[in-house]
Amino acid sequence: MIMADNHSHVRRFHGKRPFEIDDEAVINFLDIRKGMSVLDVGGADGYYSLKIAARGATVTLLDAHDYNFSELNKAGIRTIIKDFCNFHEGNYDIVFMAHVYHDLVHLCKINVLDNLSKITGKYIANLDFTKEDFGFGPPIGERLEKGEVVEHMKTIGFRLKKDVDIPYHYLQLFERE
Repeated sequence: MIMADNHSHVRRFHGKRPFEIDDEAVINFLDIRKGMSVLDVGGADGYYSLKIAARGATVTLLDAHDYNFSELNKAGIRTIIKDFCNFHEGNYDIVFMAHVYHDLVHLCKINVLDNLSKITGKYIANLDFTKEDFGFGPPIGERLEKGEVVEHMKTIGFRLKKDVDIPYHYLQLFERE
């Protein structure tokens, strides 16, 4: 299981972060439409899940820990306690990962790519830290360059549809070929 306790750089921000991201721009970038199904991998306290659900999507949040899942369930978000290295159930229009893909690659790259291929209907979205040292986030050696992620996704039949650089991060949207 992916355990925050085993990864000192993993912090659950619970709505507060040491960096600023225009979250509405992130959600707009995803082109969420009413009725889409979205899996938020490693979604923790549901920060992005709630924003995505507000756009009319059906959201499932997957995390190895229960971060107030009962509250998220009350808000209409389905929650699953499981690590993604062993998750390959369901079919989602979009699989969204915020600040988790780099960890998953280091823990179980082959399983992650196989699982993404099995459960993703159309899009994979990845929001992650750039490979710069700016005083927070995962260790530089664990971060991935944008091009590395593009190559990973190509191996499972996804092409880069669009990407954008935002402070300290990059955001990518991949489409099934």
